Amino acid sequence: MKNKKLESCILVLLGALLLGFLWRVRGTNGWGSSWGLLNAGFVFTLFLIFATKRTKGPSLQLTALTALSFMLTVPAWGTFLDQCTGILTATNRDGETVLYEISPLSGVAVMLLLGFGLASVYGILLGRGFGGHAWRLRDYAAVLLVFIIVDLAAKATVSHLILKLIEPQAVTAFVDGLKSAGETSGAYGAYMSHFSAVSWAKQFTGGRNYFSSVGTISLVLAAIACLLTTRFYVRDKYAAKTGAVVCAAFAISITVSDLFFFFAKGGYHYEQGFTLPDGFAAWSLWEYFTGFIAGGIITAYLLKTASEKETNETLLQKVPAKPRQALCFLFAVIAGIGVNAVRPVLVRLDGVAAVLASVVVGLFVMGCAFLFYKKTGKAPYHADLYKLSPVLCLVFVLWIYVVYMFISRPEGRAWQDMKSLHNILVTVSAAALIAACGTATYKRCKS
Repeated sequence: MKNKKLESCILVLLGALLLGFLWRVRGTNGWGSSWGLLNAGFVFTLFLIFATKRTKGPSLQLTALTALSFMLTVPAWGTFLDQCTGILTATNRDGETVLYEISPLSGVAVMLLLGFGLASVYGILLGRGFGGHAWRLRDYAAVLLVFIIVDLAAKATVSHLILKLIEPQAVTAFVDGLKSAGETSGAYGAYMSHFSAVSWAKQFTGGRNYFSSVGTISLVLAAIACLLTTRFYVRDKYAAKTGAVVCAAFAISITVSDLFFFFAKGGYHYEQGFTLPDGFAAWSLWEYFTGFIAGGIITAYLLKTASEKETNETLLQKVPAKPRQALCFLFAVIAGIGVNAVRPVLVRLDGVAAVLASVVVGLFVMGCAFLFYKKTGKAPYHADLYKLSPVLCLVFVLWIYVVYMFISRPEGRAWQDMKSLHNILVTVSAAALIAACGTATYKRCKS
């Protein structure tokens, strides 16, 4: 019993280290925005497959589909992070800044909302993959349609009212910015005239924050709608509960980690004299610990609750054999492995070097897929992830670390900044995961 508890604690720590590593990397050139969510979702799900020790868990294509769903919920958060100090910073495209005093509780509320809407569909599909309920094609379609419809409807209606309720200064800042630029349409009218176009809003003081806030609130409403759809239409209690746990995990982690900004900005109203030590970069540590806390919570939950039943996959069963094989290959090899391997070097390098490196990495991925077929007689999407998931997780952690540390980026290579705490944490996390994945690979191949 003690050994099992110790093993569970180690796996929870590894899950925290891995998602902290992936979330910090996501904040750098090569993995940013929704593509970083695809990378984090794919590698973290691979880890969860071998951590839960399910011999009949999600397939490679379902793992990739789960990761792809993460891309639906990417928010914008650049203007939120120092609001916990009681200050809203409103800036326009020319760099002109106006400070508005707000309640720190408003800033905390915005961060909680930001985290809750960040991974809703991904969390639901984690529950689908680690539960025992077989989904139909119309179940996936229902969750997707509900997400899109509620998100768009909320952006056009109720999200503006909710924002005015929890943070009226955000509305005031945008209205002031519009007036100073000679615009008379008002905040809501301006939003509807340039629906969700944050790039347009950036030219006005407070515009970026207003548009981002409306989008964040809309993602929360879409998350709630998707959770209810999963519970009462799909009738998958476990997927709905898992989605709720994942939403709560990110709400807690992203808000608690925001304390780095509270201290970096000097505390309440920037006036308490707080600072962070040298080597403590607030943004980078906020990223790392957002992933670390959420990764630990999610791993602990799945280790305790994941079903021992086989994951029944029905999504593509009615598709004819050859198109089904093509779709499986697209999800598993291209979207899951190929994009996550190729894109970082494509983005971090320039010109001919970027093209050549991407071609080499892409050919290597395709070569490995062909070699796997020759050796096993199975296509990669039929792979036994009980054995393959620790191998893939190990390879991706090693590859991501090498690219992050040593391949060029505009702000310099990370290995040149090893005095910063976030790079030390990234290195420790990568080393721990490589050792754990290597050990799991050896044991499973031996068995």
